[in-house]
Amino acid sequence: MVRTIAAFAGIALACAAGYVPAAKADYPERAIRIVVPYTPGGTVDLFARLLAPRLTEVWGQPVVVDNRPGAGGSIGADAVAKADPDGYTLFLATNSPLTTNPVLQKNIRYDALRDFEPIVVGGQNSVVFVTNPSLPVKSVKDLIAYAKAHPGKLSAGISGIGTTTHLALAQFNKMAGVNIVAVPHRGGMPSLTAAIAGDVQLTVSDIVPAIPLVRDGKLRALATSGAKRAGIAPNIPTMSEEGLPGFDLVAWVAFVAPAKTPKAVVQKLNTEVNKALKDPAFSAKLIAMGIDPVGGTPEEFAKFLKEEVVRWRQIVTEAGVAPH
Repeated sequence: MVRTIAAFAGIALACAAGYVPAAKADYPERAIRIVVPYTPGGTVDLFARLLAPRLTEVWGQPVVVDNRPGAGGSIGADAVAKADPDGYTLFLATNSPLTTNPVLQKNIRYDALRDFEPIVVGGQNSVVFVTNPSLPVKSVKDLIAYAKAHPGKLSAGISGIGTTTHLALAQFNKMAGVNIVAVPHRGGMPSLTAAIAGDVQLTVSDIVPAIPLVRDGKLRALATSGAKRAGIAPNIPTMSEEGLPGFDLVAWVAFVAPAKTPKAVVQKLNTEVNKALKDPAFSAKLIAMGIDPVGGTPEEFAKFLKEEVVRWRQIVTEAGVAPH
């Protein structure tokens, strides 16, 4: 009896200290919810809907996508941060709600490093710099020379203030020593349409909607923003290849769970997502969406996230984007 009482006392103390029990070996035992912080039909949503049936088949439990759009992804992030850390609520995040929104938005109620358990980086996608064909430049070097010869005369369409496209342009201006004026639009397609119409001389765009326009000759692609060439457009060089070494600014998509989710659950999720990313058929579909598969361990993602929080804060600050 004394040992039983002591055992119960030990459990009570552990619970009071915030102890989270280890995951059951038969996880999952019920439906899993993947929160996507954007509207249906976008790249992140399509990624989730590509992966969900695969996990459902592997585990024999429903894996459903729950779209929670708003505030650039912060509404979905906040909901997951407050969810039970039991492995049944996951967040398919991008860098925006985890790294840039905390700098750009004044009333963020979560902390990326404190409130989430890193699982795995699913992939990354570059943006691409495209010009109206009438602009007399055919390379990044040409663009830099032209911008320096015509200071303040060039404008670039972006998909909104504080977006990856905006920050990529700001980074380009800094590294190239030029001043191309950012012109925000209500989304990616309007910014591309503006470049085609000649309302702006170039546009910094998500790569997927830009590629068909480049193939049709309506726009000219100069370079992508990642350290490596994009899988969807391997013929387009990177900024580093075009004379700006070290230029590496990509959006990424990653899985996190609420903080204190059991390590066994995190590892099980990590293992299955990595298996999917290594499947040639699955990865080919991701590449067609403009996402280059990444993968890796939870520890690697945790280290990467810490570095990204610092790096994106610096990028946003240097871009001079005021919090709102």
